[in-house]
Amino acid sequence: MAMKRDFPESEKRLCGGCGSSERWLLHYIRLRGTFQRLCTNCLLKNHPGLFCPVCLDVFDFDHPPPPRDRVMCVKCPSIAHNACANCASFECPPCSQSSTFSFFNFDRDAAASGGGAAAQLLGRESAKAFVAAAKIAANSMKKAAAAARSDAERRVKEAVSAKKRAREALEVLAFLVSKEKVEKGEMNSGRVEQQKAKSETTNPAAMQVLASLATSMAAEGTNGVRPNQLQSNDMEEGGDRVKEGA
Repeated sequence: MAMKRDFPESEKRLCGGCGSSERWLLHYIRLRGTFQRLCTNCLLKNHPGLFCPVCLDVFDFDHPPPPRDRVMCVKCPSIAHNACANCASFECPPCSQSSTFSFFNFDRDAAASGGGAAAQLLGRESAKAFVAAAKIAANSMKKAAAAARSDAERRVKEAVSAKKRAREALEVLAFLVSKEKVEKGEMNSGRVEQQKAKSETTNPAAMQVLASLATSMAAEGTNGVRPNQLQSNDMEEGGDRVKEGA
């Protein structure tokens, strides 16, 4: 929650509600999630229930008056003291009077002409309204600062947690990479052994040895007599038989 205070120069001199240009009379406040500059009248009208609209005393922000000591306006959330309301069907001044009602009346013409100090230009009621608006604005900024501090602390905790998770993820990744390298090394060594065995079986010298072994095994299958010898023996036996028949 950033407490940004950078306003265009034109907005710095104007009230965000009515457009009032008296810069020194504007209050800086957080309203509806945004930071604004409001004049005393606009600020008080936007915060009914925080002050008595009759005597302009600001209520305790943490402990507002109990229901038995206050009266609510029948038309808005404004709250007044029982002594200030004087009746159960209470209507606050902004609701009971014309729409042009203002909590703060400032003699702009006298101020423009420079006729006297600012304190002399404000009546008693306007001065009380200005103080009430200043108190409400100060409390609003106090809450905004506390919220910003809480948000900053939360973000710090989230950053620390994210950093921890990232470190753990890197450790797991390093372990998996190391494990994969070991497995690839074992697979490569197995392939080397297979290729070595294959090369030995396809070696010409090895093939010659295998051929000679096959030949000797074939010879042993005929009682150690080679096939050509068997053929010559068969021919000689056949000749002898012919002679005996003759």
